[in-house]
Amino acid sequence: MNATDSEPERTVEPERTVEDAAAQGRLLSLTAERPAAGGTFVARHEGRVVFVRGTAPGETVTARLLDDPEQAADARFWRAEAIDVLEAGVDRVPSVWAEAGVDGVGGAEWAHIALPAQRRIASEVMQELLQRAGVTSYPIEDVQVEPATHDMDGLGWRTRVRFAVDADGAVGMRGWRSHEVRSVGENPLAAQAIRDLDLGSWTAPEGVEAIDVVAPSAGPPAVVLIGRELDPASVSIPDSWGDADVAVRTAQGLTPLRGDGTVTERVGERLFTVAATGFWQVHRRAAELLTEVVSGDLAAPRGGSVWDLYGGVGLFAAAAAEQVGQDGSVVSVEGNRRASQLAAENLEDLRQVSTATADVTDWVRARRGGVDVVVLDPPRSGAGAELMELLTKVVRERIVYVSCEPSTLARDLAVAEKAGWGIVDLRVFDLFPHTHHVESVTVLERPLR
Repeated sequence: MNATDSEPERTVEPERTVEDAAAQGRLLSLTAERPAAGGTFVARHEGRVVFVRGTAPGETVTARLLDDPEQAADARFWRAEAIDVLEAGVDRVPSVWAEAGVDGVGGAEWAHIALPAQRRIASEVMQELLQRAGVTSYPIEDVQVEPATHDMDGLGWRTRVRFAVDADGAVGMRGWRSHEVRSVGENPLAAQAIRDLDLGSWTAPEGVEAIDVVAPSAGPPAVVLIGRELDPASVSIPDSWGDADVAVRTAQGLTPLRGDGTVTERVGERLFTVAATGFWQVHRRAAELLTEVVSGDLAAPRGGSVWDLYGGVGLFAAAAAEQVGQDGSVVSVEGNRRASQLAAENLEDLRQVSTATADVTDWVRARRGGVDVVVLDPPRSGAGAELMELLTKVVRERIVYVSCEPSTLARDLAVAEKAGWGIVDLRVFDLFPHTHHVESVTVLERPLR
């Protein structure tokens, strides 16, 4: 049955027995209420809040308490994991990834929830975070999570995967809130090129602690074996990896074994070189979608100026350069030296673009004069109050804020509103299906004087 059907088939998951799970912790009967940030759901036991993983709104489950009730007797809340469904909710469907169930791998905490319901739940969480932060300049009810372009089932989207390796060389992923390495099975969220490598059936050589795998939009996949004391000479590349580029990352740095340690990503007609372990949007359509949305929101004036903060390898700077033209200026600011170097190479044909390797807040603080438009794409920690306050003083027209973390976005938007700016658009995209994560693009404008 398709997970997008309006009447999802109910199922009792996971397959492990209650007796097996009970041996590992105290069991509670809990009824899930509203969603909470982080992919869990709020339930209550004798008045105490319990955050439960593996359930869905309105359903009653048997859950294993993850906290020691004696040691955590005075804690404000407990955490638990559903191990059996007593009364299924209307949003429950057969899991798209059985290995992500109880005692399974992390990274797919909503695999048992229908996709439309996932987006509804994520919308509710984001709305609540904005309300708690005191954001008032945009209608909260209009904040709704949208699917990624052409993403019908939420599968095969992940182009970057980190695998864990246990002491025996078995390759898998770590469990939720666990250091144990567990089997990934078919790994249905991963891109086909990653699944084709079949790392789960490969035994890693001694010294490999983790493996990063990338399936870029242009060129072969890349495999990076990670180990602090790993000897690159000890690594033999399996025939099953085909033409994949391979590198070894140790405490001394990156040693390419095949390829040069980079991958190539295509967005429209432009190619971007990215470090194999560097940042790039994970969803296979994310870079294309976000470039389209950000380009429309920037509306940078011809001959104007743009700062691309946390600019990475130049994705948004390239779009901004087209808008300002050769008489304008774009500066891409990035704290990671390697990414900044690649941005300079990726954008070397655009004379109006320059790059700076610097802490973003320090760089903006040191500027004299203003800028027409800013686009920023910070890490999950967000931009922070100081940077937002600086931007509200020096940006003449608008700020386009790309975020992967609703809580820090809400905090930063509240800072901008306090300075008198307002939100004119806020779109949220499901670029991490079957997880609680979302990506958003917010447009802030200076009020008319």
